[in-house]
Amino acid sequence: MVEPFFLLGAMGGTDCERIGAGWLAQPANAVSSLAYVAVAGWLLRDARRPENDRIVLVSSAAALAVVGAGSLAYHGPQPGWAPLVHDGSILGLGAVLFGVTVRGLVLRRPLSEPRRWRKAGVWAAAGLVAYAAGRTGSRLCRPESVLQFHGIWHGLSALALGAAVRVVSGRSPLPESSDAQKDPSV
Repeated sequence: MVEPFFLLGAMGGTDCERIGAGWLAQPANAVSSLAYVAVAGWLLRDARRPENDRIVLVSSAAALAVVGAGSLAYHGPQPGWAPLVHDGSILGLGAVLFGVTVRGLVLRRPLSEPRRWRKAGVWAAAGLVAYAAGRTGSRLCRPESVLQFHGIWHGLSALALGAAVRVVSGRSPLPESSDAQKDPSV
């Protein structure tokens, strides 16, 4: 039986993984939170190139890093302030992404090139499936498993967000290949 959200009072109580004792209460979900920090590093590396929109890349990278740290605290040591930082950082990331999208529109960057959004869309769709599968009460929920769908959600959503930021910043979703160098619309 699926319990209503408000009855799952413990932090991480809806994320399937069993909440244990120790510094990493939910090890798989805590460690996978670092995917946001890794993608932030990827965006910061791109921000060093002079042709890139540094404002978009650095602000998005900072927001993603805070999401990663908040999620690590929420699924790891679970201090009392973790829910506020976890949820607040996600809202902050949404605000940053809204701002960089508006910036792209003001600068008249094309935001509707389907080829450039494809990777972000695929990762986002797969991430949403993992998110649903990783909820407590899901038929696929295995609280004791080392592999957690909520952790997979962390990785896929981080990749999708990073790819989307690259599109908004005027970059392709993935590092350029020789084909992309031949065709600048990729």
